[in-house]
Amino acid sequence: MPKSILLAPMLIVLTFLVIVVLLALLLFGGNNDGDSGADKPAETQQQPVRESKQGTISAGGLKVGDCINDANSRTGDVTMFVGVKCDERHDGEVYTVITLEGGEEARIPSEAFINGKGQRGCRARLKRQTTARQFRDRQLGFKFVYPTPESWAEGDREITCVATFKKPRTKKLAQRS
Repeated sequence: MPKSILLAPMLIVLTFLVIVVLLALLLFGGNNDGDSGADKPAETQQQPVRESKQGTISAGGLKVGDCINDANSRTGDVTMFVGVKCDERHDGEVYTVITLEGGEEARIPSEAFINGKGQRGCRARLKRQTTARQFRDRQLGFKFVYPTPESWAEGDREITCVATFKKPRTKKLAQRS
């Protein structure tokens, strides 16, 4: 029997397997934010970036593109930030917002759920928005601001991710160099 006749069925099977794997990746690949998919909240994928707001900004008023000062020293129940232009020295920048599911009558998710979502989601999105070298830089970190029971009751459903810089900078995170 000629060798070309034996190779034809193998090529057909191999081609079929490649197509099945590609289809599975397209259908089930997901967005790899570190979530299993169970109880996965809706998320805003891409928010428009605005020029940074200056002056006092409430935690609920932070938007993608805002640069802030004292991001590294702020922990706990933080309600206000100092916004600056991004070409001025700053140690924090809002780079994404994750929207949690929940209508008017929805109960606030547990703090453990929100913290887990913030940790996984903010980290994954920071990794996507930076170069590999920037992401490994020990000067770069992140924090997030999330709804309190009071702000949830007022309709707040956003986890706001803030990149933090140990050494203040005078350019936006998106400016890679």
